[in-house]
Amino acid sequence: MEDRNRWILHIKEVRSRHGVSLLEAERIALSDPHWRRWVERQINADERCRKFARTHMAANRQASLVYRDGEVLKLR
Repeated sequence: MEDRNRWILHIKEVRSRHGVSLLEAERIALSDPHWRRWVERQINADERCRKFARTHMAANRQASLVYRDGEVLKLR
Protein backbone atom coordinates (compact mmCIF):
# COMPACT_ATOMS: atom_id res chain seq x y z
CA MET A 1 0.00 0.00 0.00
CA GLU A 2 2.79 2.41 0.88
CA ASP A 3 4.47 1.87 -2.51
CA ARG A 4 1.15 2.47 -4.30
CA ASN A 5 0.84 5.82 -2.54
CA ARG A 6 4.46 6.62 -3.42
CA TRP A 7 3.69 5.80 -7.06
CA ILE A 8 0.70 8.15 -7.09
CA LEU A 9 2.73 10.95 -5.49
CA HIS A 10 5.57 10.31 -7.95
CA ILE A 11 3.20 10.64 -10.91
CA LYS A 12 1.78 13.88 -9.50
CA GLU A 13 5.30 15.22 -9.06
CA VAL A 14 6.31 14.27 -12.62
CA ARG A 15 3.18 15.93 -14.02
CA SER A 16 3.87 19.09 -12.08
CA ARG A 17 7.59 19.23 -12.85
CA HIS A 18 7.21 18.56 -16.58
CA GLY A 19 3.74 20.02 -17.19
CA VAL A 20 2.59 16.86 -18.97
CA SER A 21 -0.54 14.72 -19.20
CA LEU A 22 -1.15 11.76 -16.95
CA LEU A 23 -0.23 9.34 -19.74
CA GLU A 24 3.05 11.14 -20.47
CA ALA A 25 3.88 11.30 -16.75
CA GLU A 26 3.37 7.54 -16.50
CA ARG A 27 5.56 7.05 -19.56
CA ILE A 28 8.32 9.16 -17.98
CA ALA A 29 8.00 7.37 -14.63
CA LEU A 30 8.19 3.96 -16.29
CA SER A 31 11.53 4.88 -17.85
CA ASP A 32 12.99 4.34 -14.36
CA PRO A 33 13.92 0.62 -14.07
CA HIS A 34 12.96 0.46 -10.38
CA TRP A 35 9.46 1.79 -10.95
CA ARG A 36 9.04 -0.27 -14.12
CA ARG A 37 9.82 -3.54 -12.29
CA TRP A 38 7.49 -2.56 -9.44
CA VAL A 39 4.60 -1.73 -11.79
CA GLU A 40 5.10 -4.93 -13.81
CA ARG A 41 4.95 -6.95 -10.60
CA GLN A 42 1.96 -5.06 -9.18
CA ILE A 43 -0.28 -5.22 -12.25
CA ASN A 44 -0.05 -8.99 -12.10
CA ALA A 45 -0.01 -9.61 -8.34
CA ASP A 46 -2.31 -6.97 -6.83
CA GLU A 47 -5.95 -7.09 -7.92
CA ARG A 48 -6.50 -3.37 -7.36
CA CYS A 49 -3.46 -2.51 -9.52
CA ARG A 50 -4.63 -5.00 -12.15
CA LYS A 51 -8.00 -3.25 -12.25
CA PHE A 52 -6.27 0.14 -12.69
CA ALA A 53 -4.16 -1.35 -15.51
CA ARG A 54 -7.24 -2.70 -17.30
CA THR A 55 -8.95 0.69 -16.96
CA HIS A 56 -5.81 2.34 -18.37
CA MET A 57 -5.85 -0.07 -21.31
CA ALA A 58 -9.51 0.66 -22.09
CA ALA A 59 -9.10 4.43 -21.77
CA ASN A 60 -5.91 4.71 -23.82
CA ARG A 61 -6.43 1.91 -26.33
CA GLN A 62 -3.50 2.00 -28.83
CA ALA A 63 -1.56 4.53 -26.71
CA SER A 64 -1.82 2.27 -23.64
CA LEU A 65 1.40 1.56 -21.79
CA VAL A 66 0.02 -1.86 -20.80
CA TYR A 67 -0.97 -4.80 -22.97
CA ARG A 68 -2.28 -8.30 -22.36
CA ASP A 69 -0.15 -11.31 -23.26
CA GLY A 70 -2.46 -14.22 -22.52
CA GLU A 71 -3.33 -13.86 -18.84
CA VAL A 72 -0.29 -11.70 -18.07
CA LEU A 73 -0.26 -7.90 -18.26
CA LYS A 74 2.95 -6.39 -19.60
CA LEU A 75 4.36 -2.93 -20.13
CA ARG A 76 5.27 -1.62 -23.56
